[in-house]
Amino acid sequence: MQKNILIGVDGGGTKCKVRIETQAGELLGESRSGPGNICTSADEAWHNILDGVNSVLGPLGIKLDNPNYNFYIGCGLAGTEFPPAIEKFLSHPHPFGEKLLLKSDAYAACLGAHDGADGAIVIIGTGVIGMRVEGDDIIAVGGWGFPQDDEGGGAWLGLEAVRLAFRAYDGRQKYTPMLEAIWQKFDNDLNTFLSWMSNARPETFGQIAPIVIEYVEKEDRLALRLMKKAAKEIDLLIGTIEQRAGMGAKLLPYSLFGGVAPFVQPRLHPMIQNRLVERKFDATYGSILMLKKEFGL
Repeated sequence: MQKNILIGVDGGGTKCKVRIETQAGELLGESRSGPGNICTSADEAWHNILDGVNSVLGPLGIKLDNPNYNFYIGCGLAGTEFPPAIEKFLSHPHPFGEKLLLKSDAYAACLGAHDGADGAIVIIGTGVIGMRVEGDDIIAVGGWGFPQDDEGGGAWLGLEAVRLAFRAYDGRQKYTPMLEAIWQKFDNDLNTFLSWMSNARPETFGQIAPIVIEYVEKEDRLALRLMKKAAKEIDLLIGTIEQRAGMGAKLLPYSLFGGVAPFVQPRLHPMIQNRLVERKFDATYGSILMLKKEFGL
């Protein structure tokens, strides 16, 4: 009898995380690889997903073409707001046949955070998206991609900081230690900085976010201003979700995801902070819950 193996994937602007379990829930392993945003590149997303899957299964002596196993894969990926990106991802050659399920990274994160129960989440990583799930009723806000959206996330923080760095270079803005650190990243060389910008993608600007965060902790005034502005954007996003849910809607708990979230959280409105709960599981676990629900596993 063939054994079922369940693969959960969480893919965003800077990384893919993979969790692989047996149907009985035995953890076979976890891995991390490169970006998994299908809007940025479906080909790159598939490469990194398969790299992550094989890095777990390889040491176990299991190959994806092994006839003794049924491989189910649930992918919670950034970029699913764009139908052409979905089409390109699904049409890419892959070894999973009809046992593939694609949903947004926010949906997978929400299922994981609340262990399949009703709840809401905000991902504040390279990009930003909020989602509320109550039964089959789903409300999503944001997640429209960088630079046109994603205010409050890592790429946005990086871009805002880069703008300030160029203003300082011109003399339109006084230098602070954060801006000096950004220029030092490029050896204080304008051409190096401009060359970096010419090929910049969301994850590229996201590389500047750790500098902003470092100087938030050092109480740099511009870094603090940017983080406060980020928190206001997240307040607005959550407020919009609640408004769309309606006056009589159940008050659901929120969980925060993403590398920027811990630094935004203490700056959120107190009413929002009172609704926050620790997530129970991550988005890779949520992707496995998706599979169980979809395929009756």
